[in-house]
Amino acid sequence: MLKKMSCLIVIPALFLFGCEKSTVEGPGAKKITLVKPADQSVKRGSTEKVAIVVTRSNFEGPVTIAFENLPKGVHIVDDGGKLEGNERTFVLTAAPDADLVEKHSANVVAKGPDGMAVTEQFRITVQEKS
Repeated sequence: MLKKMSCLIVIPALFLFGCEKSTVEGPGAKKITLVKPADQSVKRGSTEKVAIVVTRSNFEGPVTIAFENLPKGVHIVDDGGKLEGNERTFVLTAAPDADLVEKHSANVVAKGPDGMAVTEQFRITVQEKS
């Protein structure tokens, strides 16, 4: 069963940011919750960091992270894809000839045991190098 939720995060500067997250439930009350990554903007020939956050319930061990539908010429540098804790930063790189796109829809997928998988969508903009 997949659930969509919204939440508010208060950071020390007292700014409020909305966030979304999705949860998938598996056998034995196992759960994975994936927080929607921030939208990204990267320049051709450059890199940007993407923070991925998950929580687990009723199981231990790594969660596999995969990125899907990235714009042409955009890749994840270290695609080992395993998240051992609750957060990991991945590096997004745009080739010098990456397609110039604005708000391209991409997906991040978190996969756990027993075929559990949860997906969140985020947007990627690729800009010309200054």
